[in-house]
Amino acid sequence: MASDLTDLEPRRAPGASESSSGAGGGASQLSAGRTVGSGAERRWSVDTHNRDHGRSSRHTSSQLSRSRSHHAVSKAQDQAVPFPMLRAEDEAPTSWLIPRVRSALYDSENLLSAAHLGRRNKGKGIRAWYTSYTTIDWLHDDIREQARLRTLRAIGGTKGWWLNHVWDPVQGWLLVVLVGLLCGLFAGFISEWTELLAGWKTGYCRADWRLSQTICCRMSAVECEYWHAWEPRSLSGRAIFVVVGGVYTLIAAILVVKSATRVTMANRGVSSSVETSVSPTVKMAYYGAGSGIPEVKSILAGFVIHGFLGVRILVVKTFGLILCCASGIMAGKEGPMVQIASSLGNISTRIFDKYYKNEAKKREIISAAAAAGVSVAFGAPIGGVLFSLEEVSYFFPNKTMLRSLTCALVAALVLKAYDPFGTGKLVLFQTTYDMDYHWFEMLAFVIIGVFGGLYGALFCRLNMAVNRLRKCTWIGRYPIAEVVAITTLTLAISYQNPFTRIGLGELVGSLFQECPTIVSDRPYPTSSDEESEIEKLLCVTSSKLSDYMPLLSLLALALLNRAFFAIVTFGIKVPSGLVLPSMSIGAVFGRIVGTYMEYLTRAHSGLAVFSQCPANSRCVIPGIYALVGAGATLTGATHTTIAVVAILMELTGNLIYTLPVLVGVMTARWVAEYFSPSGIYDMLLEHAGHPYFDTKTQYIHTRRTAAELMQTDLETICVDYENENTVELLSARLARISERGLADGGFPVVNSRGHLLGWIACAELEFAIARCHALDPATACFLNNPLWQMDYVAHNPAAIPHYRLPTDFQHTAFA
Repeated sequence: MASDLTDLEPRRAPGASESSSGAGGGASQLSAGRTVGSGAERRWSVDTHNRDHGRSSRHTSSQLSRSRSHHAVSKAQDQAVPFPMLRAEDEAPTSWLIPRVRSALYDSENLLSAAHLGRRNKGKGIRAWYTSYTTIDWLHDDIREQARLRTLRAIGGTKGWWLNHVWDPVQGWLLVVLVGLLCGLFAGFISEWTELLAGWKTGYCRADWRLSQTICCRMSAVECEYWHAWEPRSLSGRAIFVVVGGVYTLIAAILVVKSATRVTMANRGVSSSVETSVSPTVKMAYYGAGSGIPEVKSILAGFVIHGFLGVRILVVKTFGLILCCASGIMAGKEGPMVQIASSLGNISTRIFDKYYKNEAKKREIISAAAAAGVSVAFGAPIGGVLFSLEEVSYFFPNKTMLRSLTCALVAALVLKAYDPFGTGKLVLFQTTYDMDYHWFEMLAFVIIGVFGGLYGALFCRLNMAVNRLRKCTWIGRYPIAEVVAITTLTLAISYQNPFTRIGLGELVGSLFQECPTIVSDRPYPTSSDEESEIEKLLCVTSSKLSDYMPLLSLLALALLNRAFFAIVTFGIKVPSGLVLPSMSIGAVFGRIVGTYMEYLTRAHSGLAVFSQCPANSRCVIPGIYALVGAGATLTGATHTTIAVVAILMELTGNLIYTLPVLVGVMTARWVAEYFSPSGIYDMLLEHAGHPYFDTKTQYIHTRRTAAELMQTDLETICVDYENENTVELLSARLARISERGLADGGFPVVNSRGHLLGWIACAELEFAIARCHALDPATACFLNNPLWQMDYVAHNPAAIPHYRLPTDFQHTAFA
């Protein structure tokens, strides 16, 4: 019914004056005519898909030729204006790094001279680059891929064998290996510099200022003799801690704000990063801010956001993430690492046109890159693949899963070889639990799961309320001031508590650990007196409640601190993830429960419920409860289950406590879904207004017939009334449908009887009309279907169904 080419080719009839012309991409073929003088003469043409690039030396790249189904008009009539250029961005960025300008048609060079491909490849047309904030045409991209494969299969001989059986299949594997290599290098660079900058808030290495605190202490024969720490209890030490962290986030916020992009708004939302209004229709999009996972989900589902996965945002996200994680605010690197990895995947597809010029194929590589991003963030390749499958990717066939695993594996191997922490290990929080769990502990694991679900639901609602407040009030107009204020408040309050003064990674790692029985159990000297202080606080050997109260009080204060600042921080204009902050909150609560359970088993060892505990020895490991709590709160906030369990097992290198973690995670999922059906990423997608059809959601239609579901005020294009299809009127229709937020849709092409003849996309019709900017707005446009011309018409264009020629031009143009 509908084909995939829109041609707007005004041509010169005998006696008519010469005018400009252009080309576009669409679903029906579009031609334009203009009345000259009294209207007795019109210029009109019918164009099939064949192009002859060699008929004129002056216009080799834009000269057109007739197919065998039509008579040629003249050489002069077959010349067209070369394709214009379209920007990849909606608007130019406000500052540095101007985005790359693409050519208008991404398959023109392959399709415009495709006469040798045979009839099966004709009629599928050409297409303009997708504009920003529209959705891709999955069907067109699939048809285009099939046409490419047919062309490849037609090549014979040794060259054909090489292309079909070696070079074409290996391109995807080469890309995922390259993306994995780049992800590992970027992750190592980010981790190394984050560790170094974070250490400067508390001191520096006297042996070499370029060494982080961890590596500097491991060089010492005694505990950290080369590390010079600022006095922690002095005013100067506190001031350095707050000021340095504030400078880090200030630079990160400036990078994000200066890299913002102007976007044109429709009547619906555009991006969760769009906050500051510049005019009623133009707003600023801060692509470098936030997690990036909601936008990556939408992109993988077919949405187009030009520049979000580009080089400019890659640079901003990388350096901004280093500064934010080093500052000490409630910002994790896991979400931004997914965006960084997806950017690397998107940029790498430019190597092969097979992926670069096919948006559906390109998303296979971006899915694999997203898995590699999680892999290097946690050192968990299997968890990364499961996270991409469960949370990020929209379409995940077996081929994509294998490539995702390969990409995640390569990234993890490169990160291990990079060794940013100097441990030689990939596991971030390695644990050595030497005890199994008991059945009476299951109740405590369920309680932790209930807390994780309640906190996740509360976090989603409160954070969305804060984001709406930030967007609708004066706060959104001063993003840099907001970042500095939240950073200063966070660091000033957190400095008092040793559990909040250290970084999120150090906190989670400390809470996961088992208390050493002897000093030699430590794999290396402690990095500072601060870690020794935390270890002494966590490891209580008494059976008196009064000895546990200092620890429980500090953990409770740390829990309130982390929970509050996680809500207000997630959404400010700096790169910030949600995963590690959520895990730290759950780990603190789990450690509180585990510490209290340890006290009960010591103080009431004679109870029957504790009969399984050995006499005069510890019975429970509080670090296990922190592990369960980390998974429960992360599941409560994101509604991710299987991937969370796999990530935690790879994070700690411990499989003994898989069942307790599963109990806590599943309980948290059930509780969270009861109070909040959607996770934070889905809420951000809805808040942003991105089109995302969630396959996990069940949609119930209360209407009974198809007619009740149909749209009654639909804009259509009728081929029988050319007076209604002028350039001016078609432009007005495009403007109306864009104002309704439906610019990624199109127009049904019908006849006067209301019969559907085809369909044309808005973007392609807009591109075709833009080529006729030099014509009179009253120029009439005619639409027909190229498939009719090629398959049903021999030498008589009037045989096309519902085909109308101007009466004064039929005998002139066609002999």
